[in-house]
Parts: sequence; structure tokens; C-alpha cells
Amino acid sequence: MLLTFIKLLHTIVFLVMSAAILFLLYCGLTGQISRWTGFAFALVMVEVVIYVGNGFLCPLKGWADNLTPAGQPMSDIYLPRWIADRVVTVSTPILVVACLLIAVRLLQGE
Repeated sequence: MLLTFIKLLHTIVFLVMSAAILFLLYCGLTGQISRWTGFAFALVMVEVVIYVGNGFLCPLKGWADNLTPAGQPMSDIYLPRWIADRVVTVSTPILVVACLLIAVRLLQGE
């Protein structure tokens, strides 16, 4: 039951963070920067601090690993494994590009 809750929570966090990163990219591409941009940025930065502070590992993944019965494959999120294994690899460059675009827009006074 607890493992199911952690997997569901991790999936929800993934969806929210993915939406926030894509929103930041949209803001950077269109120049539509608002309070929501700041909120999305703050949300993502909290996630980054937690991830980096935990040794570049998601704490939810560790909890799921500890709760997975021995001999069973560990799954910490309701995503196909090939997507789950590439989340950081794909989302990090998108976030960097989004932040650079927003910074350029802000420096240009847009």
C-alpha cells in the first residue's frame, strides 16, 4: 500500500515538474513572462535542490527501493521504464535552455 502511494506521488511530482519545465520553455520562447513564470521557476528549483541535496538521487526512488520486496524489479513511478530512466537526461537540457531564454528576455527588457 505504501509503495503504491509513493509511486503515485512520484508520478504526480513528475507530471507537475514536467509541466513546469515545459511552461518555462514556453515563457522563454514567447517572452510571456509573468508571476506564473516565477512560480514555475521556484517550484523547479525546489526540486533541483532536493535532488542535488540527496546526492543526485530522488528520495522517492530510494523509499520505493526500500519497500520493494526482494527479488522483484524495483519500480518507483508509473511510467514505462525506458522513459523513467531518461527523465533527468531529457529534462535537464530543456530546463537549461528555458532558463537561458528567459534570462535573455529579461536582460533585453521584454
